Amino acid sequence: MTMPPYRVNAVLFRDFHVFCRYGGGMTQIGGSSLWQASNRELVARLTASEERLRRAYAEHLELLAELDSRGAAYELGYSNSAALLVHTQNITRSEANQRLAHAVALHETRTPAGAVVDASLPLTAAKLASGEIGVGQVEVIRRFVGSLSHLAPEKVALAEDIMVERAAEDDPNALARYGERWVRDVVDPDGTPPRDEEPQRPERELRRHVFRDGRMEFKGRLDAETAALFEALLAPFEKMESGDARGFSERGGDAFADVLQQAANCPDSSTHNGYKTEVAFTISMDELTRSVDGRVLPGTRLTAGEARRIACDAHVLPAVMGGESKPLDVAVPAYVVPAHIRRGLVLRDRGCAFPACDRPASVCHSHHVRSWLKGGPTALGNLVLLCGTHHRLVHRSEWEVRLDDGVAWFTPPDYVDPARTPRRNHQHQRRSQSALSTTDSTAALLRSLSAGFFSPDIAVTPIDAWRPSSVAPPRVS
Repeated sequence: MTMPPYRVNAVLFRDFHVFCRYGGGMTQIGGSSLWQASNRELVARLTASEERLRRAYAEHLELLAELDSRGAAYELGYSNSAALLVHTQNITRSEANQRLAHAVALHETRTPAGAVVDASLPLTAAKLASGEIGVGQVEVIRRFVGSLSHLAPEKVALAEDIMVERAAEDDPNALARYGERWVRDVVDPDGTPPRDEEPQRPERELRRHVFRDGRMEFKGRLDAETAALFEALLAPFEKMESGDARGFSERGGDAFADVLQQAANCPDSSTHNGYKTEVAFTISMDELTRSVDGRVLPGTRLTAGEARRIACDAHVLPAVMGGESKPLDVAVPAYVVPAHIRRGLVLRDRGCAFPACDRPASVCHSHHVRSWLKGGPTALGNLVLLCGTHHRLVHRSEWEVRLDDGVAWFTPPDYVDPARTPRRNHQHQRRSQSALSTTDSTAALLRSLSAGFFSPDIAVTPIDAWRPSSVAPPRVS
């Protein structure tokens, strides 16, 4: 019997490691519908396919939970359910164990004595069955909730509720960071109970070996406090730029060398809010404002769109040029975003304001919501911190930014979210809360800082006691 020209009904989806059956709506392999579809239609169909995959995985877990509960593997001659899955589904042992862990957590099971064990993640099961979250989010929630076993059941349930609501918007990595930096502080502010025996001194080791040619190999470990300092020093130097061919370890090595070089040159660490390295290129204002985004500017390798993005947060040197491009008059150089406004922006945003991004302020650009080249003011009410990746994305795509009461809201394109629901960043909230206290001493400090380096039109107001909310975080307006 000849197979019809559709994708096979029983498909091994390696992203989810699951066989699933589709009820219809599959794309023909040999048909012409795909190449005729628009980009937006392709993304919409891809999203619908993803939802079907998730619902199929939910059904798969329900079958697994029943199979494991009744001990079918033993009756079929296998030592356990994971061994049965390895043979029947052609998957690895680790994949089989993960599926079984999901099945046990999301569905009620029965013990050999017949007792029913309730699902530990019922809300997660419902969201997966509706196609709103995927396997990655399920694994993050399972691991996070599993780390709260020392808490009361109602706090564990609250943690799952918060994580599930967030999972529909965040990818697994961002969701894991949100759980550790935000949810854990809400449900478990005291942390895991300490061990009876705490170490008497910080656990720090460094073992190094110098080769004959002068190269060094080293290995060691740091305590939590020193590790945080180490990561903070490396972060400004190990960011990956567009077209960077270095791997993670290579970027880390280069960053470590940069930190050592800077420490050797001077006692001061790199500034978090100071001036950028200067790279000069000459362009007329008319050329900069009128050129089409994709056009390469004369005498440069920059497109007009890239030049406009750089101008968001650049060192501007007004000059009058002669007929042979010789400078006739050069004014005092000035930054588009002055240092005192940059500092206020850092206090307010704490890092990249794009949803789910955790890049610190030290590697962020100052983005004008309304373009500086189109008359947008250089003021806190028109500026937002963005890392290089998301600064380029905002300039090149259909993402829209607006500031509402000091909070940056990002509206995604319709191919990302058909409802175009505005989103905001939640990664820096806890740092904002700790940095902006409501005590009298902090209020006095903010007033002194305001008097020292803020312009008269920027007011710094300490906030009242703040409750966790996705709508009204601490802010500097």
